[in-house]
Amino acid sequence: MITNPAMIANRVVCSAIKSDKGTLILGLRHFDPFMRQQIKLSPEQNWKTAEQGFVDNKGQFLTREQAFVLAEQNGQIVRDCGTFHLKQLFSENLY
Repeated sequence: MITNPAMIANRVVCSAIKSDKGTLILGLRHFDPFMRQQIKLSPEQNWKTAEQGFVDNKGQFLTREQAFVLAEQNGQIVRDCGTFHLKQLFSENLY
Protein backbone atom coordinates (compact mmCIF):
# COMPACT_ATOMS: atom_id res chain seq x y z
CA MET A 1 0.00 0.00 0.00
CA ILE A 2 1.31 3.45 -0.96
CA THR A 3 1.06 5.86 1.95
CA ASN A 4 2.97 8.77 0.45
CA PRO A 5 0.65 10.76 -1.89
CA ALA A 6 3.67 12.11 -3.78
CA MET A 7 4.41 8.55 -4.95
CA ILE A 8 1.00 8.12 -6.60
CA ALA A 9 1.20 8.58 -10.36
CA ASN A 10 -1.01 11.21 -11.95
CA ARG A 11 -4.03 9.86 -13.83
CA VAL A 12 -6.88 11.48 -15.70
CA VAL A 13 -10.03 11.03 -13.61
CA CYS A 14 -12.88 13.06 -15.13
CA SER A 15 -13.90 15.67 -17.64
CA ALA A 16 -13.93 19.33 -16.64
CA ILE A 17 -14.70 22.77 -17.96
CA LYS A 18 -12.92 25.88 -16.72
CA SER A 19 -14.41 29.37 -16.81
CA ASP A 20 -12.48 32.53 -17.60
CA LYS A 21 -12.42 33.13 -13.83
CA GLY A 22 -10.85 29.72 -13.16
CA THR A 23 -13.97 28.04 -11.76
CA LEU A 24 -14.11 24.31 -12.53
CA ILE A 25 -17.15 22.17 -13.16
CA LEU A 26 -16.65 18.41 -13.35
CA GLY A 27 -18.57 15.62 -15.03
CA LEU A 28 -18.34 12.11 -16.40
CA ARG A 29 -18.39 13.61 -19.89
CA HIS A 30 -18.39 17.20 -21.10
CA PHE A 31 -21.85 18.72 -20.70
CA ASP A 32 -23.38 15.49 -19.39
CA PRO A 33 -26.41 15.75 -17.03
CA PHE A 34 -24.15 16.08 -13.95
CA MET A 35 -22.19 18.92 -15.50
CA ARG A 36 -25.32 20.68 -16.78
CA GLN A 37 -26.85 20.49 -13.29
CA GLN A 38 -23.78 22.21 -11.81
CA ILE A 39 -23.88 24.84 -14.56
CA LYS A 40 -27.47 25.70 -13.62
CA LEU A 41 -26.36 26.29 -10.02
CA SER A 42 -23.36 28.40 -11.01
CA PRO A 43 -23.58 32.18 -10.84
CA GLU A 44 -21.29 32.45 -13.88
CA GLN A 45 -23.18 32.81 -17.14
CA ASN A 46 -20.80 32.05 -19.99
CA TRP A 47 -20.13 28.31 -19.72
CA LYS A 48 -20.59 27.72 -23.46
CA THR A 49 -17.18 29.32 -24.07
CA ALA A 50 -15.45 27.61 -21.12
CA GLU A 51 -12.27 25.69 -21.83
CA GLN A 52 -12.89 21.96 -22.04
CA GLY A 53 -10.36 19.65 -20.44
CA PHE A 54 -9.94 17.12 -17.67
CA VAL A 55 -8.91 16.88 -14.02
CA ASP A 56 -6.22 14.54 -12.73
CA ASN A 57 -6.27 12.62 -9.45
CA LYS A 58 -4.41 15.50 -7.78
CA GLY A 59 -7.10 18.03 -8.67
CA GLN A 60 -5.16 19.80 -11.44
CA PHE A 61 -6.98 21.02 -14.56
CA LEU A 62 -5.47 19.65 -17.78
CA THR A 63 -6.13 20.86 -21.30
CA ARG A 64 -7.31 18.24 -23.78
CA GLU A 65 -3.73 18.07 -25.11
CA GLN A 66 -2.13 17.68 -21.66
CA ALA A 67 -4.72 15.06 -20.70
CA PHE A 68 -4.02 13.10 -23.91
CA VAL A 69 -0.31 12.88 -23.09
CA LEU A 70 -1.00 11.79 -19.49
CA ALA A 71 -3.66 9.24 -20.43
CA GLU A 72 -1.46 7.81 -23.18
CA GLN A 73 1.51 7.47 -20.78
CA ASN A 74 -0.70 5.62 -18.28
CA GLY A 75 -2.37 3.31 -20.76
CA GLN A 76 -5.76 4.87 -19.99
CA ILE A 77 -6.81 5.24 -23.62
CA VAL A 78 -8.95 2.23 -24.45
CA ARG A 79 -10.74 3.51 -27.55
CA ASP A 80 -9.82 5.50 -30.64
CA CYS A 81 -12.84 7.63 -31.47
CA GLY A 82 -11.21 9.00 -34.62
CA THR A 83 -9.47 11.93 -32.93
CA PHE A 84 -5.94 10.59 -32.33
CA HIS A 85 -4.53 12.85 -35.05
CA LEU A 86 -5.59 15.85 -32.90
CA LYS A 87 -3.58 14.59 -29.90
CA GLN A 88 -6.49 15.71 -27.72
CA LEU A 89 -8.27 13.57 -25.16
CA PHE A 90 -12.01 13.00 -25.34
CA SER A 91 -13.95 11.17 -22.64
CA GLU A 92 -14.90 8.56 -25.24
CA ASN A 93 -11.21 7.58 -25.36
CA LEU A 94 -11.30 6.53 -21.71
CA TYR A 95 -14.27 4.13 -21.60
